[in-house]
Amino acid sequence: MKTALLLSLFAASALMGGNLAVTKGSVRVHTEVLVDSHIDPVTTKLVSHLSMPSGIESIRGSVDVSLKDLKSDKADRDEHMEEAIESAKFPMATYTFSSVTKQGNGYTIDGVLKFHNVSKPLKIKANIREKDGKVHLNGKTSFKMSSYGVQPPKLLLLTVRDRVDLAIDVNFTER
Repeated sequence: MKTALLLSLFAASALMGGNLAVTKGSVRVHTEVLVDSHIDPVTTKLVSHLSMPSGIESIRGSVDVSLKDLKSDKADRDEHMEEAIESAKFPMATYTFSSVTKQGNGYTIDGVLKFHNVSKPLKIKANIREKDGKVHLNGKTSFKMSSYGVQPPKLLLLTVRDRVDLAIDVNFTER
């Protein structure tokens, strides 16, 4: 009897929890070098392992971002980037949500970014909207490549800026 009750509660919470699947999304990575301030590779290859049991502030889980699919407007630049971040060896970055907190008109997401096989805390400032089983997240954050063991690439004699700015724009649907 006790086991049946626990299984029923578990099944009900799984159904009510609602996993969030990516329906459309992108992560834009921005950095720059003295002569080029428009280094903006983008990937749309995102996989969600998120759940939202009871509203936006309950979102937990992780999102995988394909680094091998980051593409900019210059193929030779992409090759240098792939070498620098070793995307063949470390093809994914994973962001794990620890908490989502309402702050003013938006939210702060506290989590951990695993990039280049190094995990570090990272906050994301985001606007998150939920309506009719759909969630839209639009956020920004930044980090230093060197904090994750990546040396910024050099283009000719110029070094790419160490700081990376991320712009996240993802639509999820509950399934």
